[in-house]
Amino acid sequence: MSEILARIDLAIAELVQIRSALAPETDESSCQPQEEDFVDTSTAAERFNLPRDTVRWLCENKGMGEKRGGRWYVSVQAMRDYKRD
Repeated sequence: MSEILARIDLAIAELVQIRSALAPETDESSCQPQEEDFVDTSTAAERFNLPRDTVRWLCENKGMGEKRGGRWYVSVQAMRDYKRD
């Protein structure tokens, strides 16, 4: 078993080297964390100052979100567009 793990570690190290060689140089700004595309309905309701039921309705009826494991997650960009209009 330890031989298999050692081979996996070696393969990962080789892949990291290949990726480093192929990856273009990046500046500091591109390394900053990006905002999540989707947030839960409670977070969206707080952030966009809307009732949670309204956010859920927008997800269900206006296609602004997706259901994951029985919970709705709303697109941040779709909410921005909705509030802007």
